[in-house]
Amino acid sequence: MRIGSAQALIYRTRERKLVGRKHRSYERFTVTYYRTDGVKQIRCRKSYSSLQAARFEAERAAAAIAKGEADILKLTSADRATYLRAMDALRPLGIPLHVAIEEYVEAKQHAGAGLIAAAKEHGRRHAIATVRKSIAETVKEILAAKKQDGMSVRYLQSLRSHLNRFAEHFRMNIATVTAAQIEDWLRRIKRGPRTRNNIRHSVVTLFNFAKARGYLPKTFASEADHVAKAKDRGGEIGVFTPAQLGDLLNAGDEEAKLYFAIGAFTGLRSAELIRLEWEDVNFSRGYVQVGKAKAKTATRRLVPIQPNLEMWLAPYRAKSGLIFVSEHAADRAIAQAKASGIEWPNNVLRHSYATYRLAQCRDAARVALENGQLAPDAFPQLSRARR
Repeated sequence: MRIGSAQALIYRTRERKLVGRKHRSYERFTVTYYRTDGVKQIRCRKSYSSLQAARFEAERAAAAIAKGEADILKLTSADRATYLRAMDALRPLGIPLHVAIEEYVEAKQHAGAGLIAAAKEHGRRHAIATVRKSIAETVKEILAAKKQDGMSVRYLQSLRSHLNRFAEHFRMNIATVTAAQIEDWLRRIKRGPRTRNNIRHSVVTLFNFAKARGYLPKTFASEADHVAKAKDRGGEIGVFTPAQLGDLLNAGDEEAKLYFAIGAFTGLRSAELIRLEWEDVNFSRGYVQVGKAKAKTATRRLVPIQPNLEMWLAPYRAKSGLIFVSEHAADRAIAQAKASGIEWPNNVLRHSYATYRLAQCRDAARVALENGQLAPDAFPQLSRARR
């Protein structure tokens, strides 16, 4: 609204409010104008729910300003020259002089003497990627690429679970999400510190992939890199005593007993057990092979068949195919153990095997290799011996 050289501006905005359980959007109209108190200009802002009310206030304000123009201080010749130079400099940007001054003062307070250098560095760090990609699109690409690279089934399942959840929550361009948003999202996930860190690692992998594809600036750390890791103090490790393991091997049906025996006497991870086939059990050479497609680490390893496990597996020598037909075999076996009154600490079969195997062979590197904690080429002498 303009009257003479006096004006009042009306800005249209949208606000979201929580009504009941749903967010509703409302339109607001804000009137902005400047009035002088004889010494300095004062910015006035008033908000209205209707455009009609905002127009009425803008017209009233412009009229009042125009009426009081006679009280505005007269510019000196030097002031006028400064004003004209400032207006010429701002003309290509289309920014009002008072807005430019306000932004400059605020930026100067934050950046100090090196304002221009800080602005250039900020522009370089936040350069817009040449290709704009949503998080969902980037997730699809990385999953396809990792599958093509031959990553293990377990790794792909974990990556897919973590990143699909991430993409579902952040429906935006990958270049716009911030470290603070990612960290807040991770904190709202009701999982332990280790699981949170695993999800964070998957997100970092996604952002590194996006950098390689040119969706993010390549020369600086991504927003995901700045997300702090959760403090993982580790939980108490549970190990079965021989008596407890004996009770366990007498609990449940045939499938459950087989799961308990192989898990306790090989230390394989639950997901590795479920993918195991009878062809992986080499009775003649005395080892269980965990192929790289079945291992969490995508690395082939051999686990020796202990005498007690050999006795348990003897009736199954002629079997072929998957040892456990259902992917829920582990859940069913653990449920049967708990129904029998047996406490089930996390990863107890794996921890029990590592504990007793270390006491037996007194070789931490060998046990770590058998458990899939180390790559075979980390200890070539052990790999050769196993071959």
